[in-house]
Amino acid sequence: MAAQQQTRLFTVDEANALLPELKPLVERILKNLTSLKEKSEVLIREERLSPSSPELMKSLQQNAAIATLIQEVKCMVEEINAHGCICKGIEEGLVDFPCLLGGEIVFLCWRFGEDSVGYWHRIEDGFAGRKPLLDSEEENGGGNVSYH
Repeated sequence: MAAQQQTRLFTVDEANALLPELKPLVERILKNLTSLKEKSEVLIREERLSPSSPELMKSLQQNAAIATLIQEVKCMVEEINAHGCICKGIEEGLVDFPCLLGGEIVFLCWRFGEDSVGYWHRIEDGFAGRKPLLDSEEENGGGNVSYH
């Protein structure tokens, strides 16, 4: 299924057009992660669990509020991915959009809080390799580059 989802290639305009739909989902994911962390910390304190305890994950999974938050995050990630983009680095609010750039499939990269998709990176470089969209022109001889 994941391979099929990656067959969609986005233009910058198509990726930007999806942002109004994706932003509230990513925002909810981030809020759920904050709640998840808080509820987990309370449970760990109340049950006096060690972070290295084998009982830790079992206790967390048995807590209804925590299980609900985890399920909601999974569903929102799946909803984002169903558009053909890839929800990566959920704690940072990262979404990648497969794109054809100069014959190579790369990722257009958006991070929650950014107004629009303004970066790209090679698949193998990840977020650390992010470059502003205009940098691609320098690498390709300064010609007109289109993102498909």
